Amino acid sequence: MKCPSCGIKNRKGANFCIDCGNKLELTCPQCNHLNLPEGKFCENCGFKLIEPSEKSSRELSYDEKLKNIQKYLPEGLREKILSQKDRIEGERKQVTVLFADMEGFTALLETLGIEEAYTIMDKVYEILIHKVHDYEGVVNEMTGDGIMALFGAPVALEDAPQKAVRTAFAIHKEIARFSDRMQPQGKALPIKMRIGIHTGPVVVGTLGNDLRLEFKAVGDTVNLASRMEGLAEPGTTCVSEETFRLTEGYFRFEALGEKKIKGKEAPVRIYQFIAPSDRKTRFDVSAERGLTPFVGRDRELELLIDGFERSKKGHGRAVSIVAEAGGGKSRLLYEFRKRVGNENITFLEGKCLSYSKGIAYHPIVDILKSVINIKEEDGEHEIRQKTSDALKSWGAEETSTLPYLLELFSVDNSGIDAIPMSPEARKDRVIDSLREVVLKIAEIRPLIIAIEDLHWIDQSSEEVLKYFLEKIEKTRTFLIFNYRPQYTRTWKKDAYHIEITLNRLSNRESLKMVYHVLGTAMLEGNLENLSLEKTEGIPFFIEEFVRSLKDLKLAVKKADTYCLVKDFQNMTIPSTIQDVIMARVDALPKGAKDILQTGAVIEREFSYGLIKRVTGLREKELLSHLDLLKKSELVYERGVFPKSNYIFKHALTRKVVYDSILKRKKKSLHEAIGNAIERLSDDSIERHYGVLAEHFISSGNHEKGAKFSRLAERAAEKAGSLADALEYVQKRIDCLEKLPRTEAIKKEIIDARTMLGLYSIQSGFHADANNAVVPVLELAETMVYKRRLSQIYTIIGSYNYMVEENFPEALKNLEAALDISRELGDMVSTLFSNFWSAIVRSVNCEFETADTHLAKAMEINMAANSHWGVSIIKSNLSYFIYFFKGRVDESYQISGEALQGANESGDIFSKAMASVCHGIACYGCGFFDKAILNLTEGCELCEKIRLVVFHGLAHFFLGEAYFEIGDLQKAEENYKEAIDVFEHDHIIPSWKNVSKSAIEKMNVINNDTRADLEKMIGYADANKARIWDGWIRRNIGEILLNSDDPQLDEAEGWINKAIEADSTNGTLFNLGRNYALHAELCSRKGNPDRAVTALKKAIDVFKDCGSDGFLKRAEESLAAIA
Repeated sequence: MKCPSCGIKNRKGANFCIDCGNKLELTCPQCNHLNLPEGKFCENCGFKLIEPSEKSSRELSYDEKLKNIQKYLPEGLREKILSQKDRIEGERKQVTVLFADMEGFTALLETLGIEEAYTIMDKVYEILIHKVHDYEGVVNEMTGDGIMALFGAPVALEDAPQKAVRTAFAIHKEIARFSDRMQPQGKALPIKMRIGIHTGPVVVGTLGNDLRLEFKAVGDTVNLASRMEGLAEPGTTCVSEETFRLTEGYFRFEALGEKKIKGKEAPVRIYQFIAPSDRKTRFDVSAERGLTPFVGRDRELELLIDGFERSKKGHGRAVSIVAEAGGGKSRLLYEFRKRVGNENITFLEGKCLSYSKGIAYHPIVDILKSVINIKEEDGEHEIRQKTSDALKSWGAEETSTLPYLLELFSVDNSGIDAIPMSPEARKDRVIDSLREVVLKIAEIRPLIIAIEDLHWIDQSSEEVLKYFLEKIEKTRTFLIFNYRPQYTRTWKKDAYHIEITLNRLSNRESLKMVYHVLGTAMLEGNLENLSLEKTEGIPFFIEEFVRSLKDLKLAVKKADTYCLVKDFQNMTIPSTIQDVIMARVDALPKGAKDILQTGAVIEREFSYGLIKRVTGLREKELLSHLDLLKKSELVYERGVFPKSNYIFKHALTRKVVYDSILKRKKKSLHEAIGNAIERLSDDSIERHYGVLAEHFISSGNHEKGAKFSRLAERAAEKAGSLADALEYVQKRIDCLEKLPRTEAIKKEIIDARTMLGLYSIQSGFHADANNAVVPVLELAETMVYKRRLSQIYTIIGSYNYMVEENFPEALKNLEAALDISRELGDMVSTLFSNFWSAIVRSVNCEFETADTHLAKAMEINMAANSHWGVSIIKSNLSYFIYFFKGRVDESYQISGEALQGANESGDIFSKAMASVCHGIACYGCGFFDKAILNLTEGCELCEKIRLVVFHGLAHFFLGEAYFEIGDLQKAEENYKEAIDVFEHDHIIPSWKNVSKSAIEKMNVINNDTRADLEKMIGYADANKARIWDGWIRRNIGEILLNSDDPQLDEAEGWINKAIEADSTNGTLFNLGRNYALHAELCSRKGNPDRAVTALKKAIDVFKDCGSDGFLKRAEESLAAIA
């Protein structure tokens, strides 16, 4: 039976436990009477003892829990746990697990009998337990003929993987000696152990209730360690790749290759331990560091000073500090700030936080609030007044700047809603306002802007920085960024931008830090070597590791020299920085550790007010815990109490603490933090939408997660940050789809997915837009949710056009959308469906119908007094209808009106589109220089706001314009850019193929390559956009006409096909160019009469089109023939 005290299996009939010595008795759960172990029923009340009874729900006291788990703990570890009362509750830790199992236990039973075999097993257990204890391990479980041991739990342990392997080595040696002693007595078969070791995260804590409670480690790490033991041969130890990497320098291993492991999809690499090694190396680790003693960065500091001196003279500079986590980026910036502290400058500093990647302009707003002196408790009136006063003091234009800054500060009635504009225009105005502020501040005195941790920057702030970098060259502005090497900057490296990479410290520089932390000038050689070996020149590692040695009294001062204690190898010194941090955290009293964990869940920085609200502690008790955390140098304080903030010394410290918390507790803390922020921010909750969304999502409160994601999404849309709006609407969907599917929730899911589709289309992600709405199409139809159905059909229709080029299906979708929008009288849906219907029908050469749809869209925009909307409709009318229909003069006129309206509105979205369309109209008129000017500007604007379709068109027509003036190199560059745009976003393949045929035509004319005619014909056959039918066929004809071996008859055939297509489709501008090319072919064939006839036709068409430039060329060609 199992011992009711320790759980070990004992042989039948035993009166006392072989492990703990307790009397084997069964306590009746009904009447508490003590019964003999073999009893089936209670002799007092008759209760059945062999069936499990209902477990008692009484909560055990801490002392009762500890008593049940401490029997397998080595001396010293018991005292540690007793001093840390919460440490046996649930926690996630990095642990090395060892399984040891005796080979041939069944044969031993058969040979010697039960009693003799168990006597031997008792000796084997004694060896196993003692060897585990020798290396500070914990025997977590007796497995019948072996053990499971933990290294690094419940308290963090130095070099846990190495100690586990050394334990295995010691067990094999001792078991071999024991087996040898047994052999002469004839008492046993050869005894050998199989041992398996794996290192990884586990959940450790107590499981059970008052009837049975044990300290347990559970998780995949335990399972894999058990699999390692199963793969080991008798007398050997197998380790996983994780353990091998952590111990490679300490031992010799033999690689056994990859093995298929039950429960693992991919094979696992396995290594067999051979013997200890004298060679000492460390595995490569990465960590992050906060403020550290400053050494070894003098050259880098001088580079910063030099950049600042240049910027003071009006030559703006930017510097990026790049280093691995913990490499000293923040410390270098700190030292620089000290150096320039006495200068007459403005120093602005912002930080990117891990949760701020989805919060638009987070570090920018942080900087602005600092410079304007906006406090968290300020009301909207105070914020407005302070911002207005600041703008006046800087001499900035308040009318054009104030509304956008107030919008960034989430002030209601900022004034921005009264200004009609597109989201892109709003975003552009925000950036312009920020630029205005920066330039004005820099005019007063030199300006330094430092932004840390760009690897966590949000997209909107990144675009602001990119824009600033393009404008600082002739200003007194000095920008400083720091980030990890994994971050890919989005701006080009110009002469005024330099990158400083921080390398690891040398041994000499590292030892300077060691001396500084210990406060000594003398170190023992062993301590020097240990410090260098463990830290490898990374400042954060040095500070944390050496301080841990000092705190744990493993490095002690004797006379004037610091040295290691003699029994160092038996003490707890973490072998990784994670272990260093957790060892210090485990040493904290329970109250202080709870505060640290709560702070870690809040973020790297947390306020006194928030931590007080979440914990509910009294001021005196809370300050006592916070003071202890400061003294432990895990956090530092900024600000004046009670408005002070507490900051983890570095993000890695916070991350290690956060990761140690079990999910259930994390969820509870996230919920409490979210509720506290809500209560503390009643008057300014809109500033915290993004943070609240993150906390409630992490807490599993999907209802509130959806609510605040929606609010954050709308705030992002209002700020013109579509990327952030996309991120939050996706989070909103994730939350909603986890809630019970009530009718209201179903409707919200349809709303959210439709908004995701609309945002995606606006961002140029047509496939993503389709994927967003297709899952709710049937649901919306079943619920007859007509308003959203119209938008869903439009989204699907635009996808069928833009991606699939399935015109019949696209028109079917759009007609359905139009029918619903007419029925509802919903202006937004009517505008949206009419606009896309016009585009699809114009590309299909249904120009009259398309004109009708655009007229309706124009009517709605004019009724809404939307100047930027009117400009957009005029731009599309100019290109999709007038240009291709052959009314080039009207295209030129109306695109000019569109451009004028866009300029007057100041809207970047409409200006980008109008610039491209006016450039195309200029090309059609034959005004090539003017076309290049407008198309180039349009190209830059489209790239800036990611207006994909018109970005691709701009490059294509730039290629055409450069081709017409003979600049073939620039023509090729732009054709290729157009192809890249269309391919990258997987849209309108026919337009991409036209660009490819244009490159082929240009290369043939330039004698660069021979034409791949089969591929060109494939492009023509695959074309689904009728407006390009004649264009692509004309290109093929021109390729054949200009090849090394001209194929004039075939060329004429393709030109005639182009003439036929454009005549049928009514694309007259293309038709005129076809006739002009036909005239050239006739001249090459020696048939001037036919050439004259073709040129006259071209002239007539160009006159009707109003295409003056192409008309002049045709007339000159005709005069030359005559």
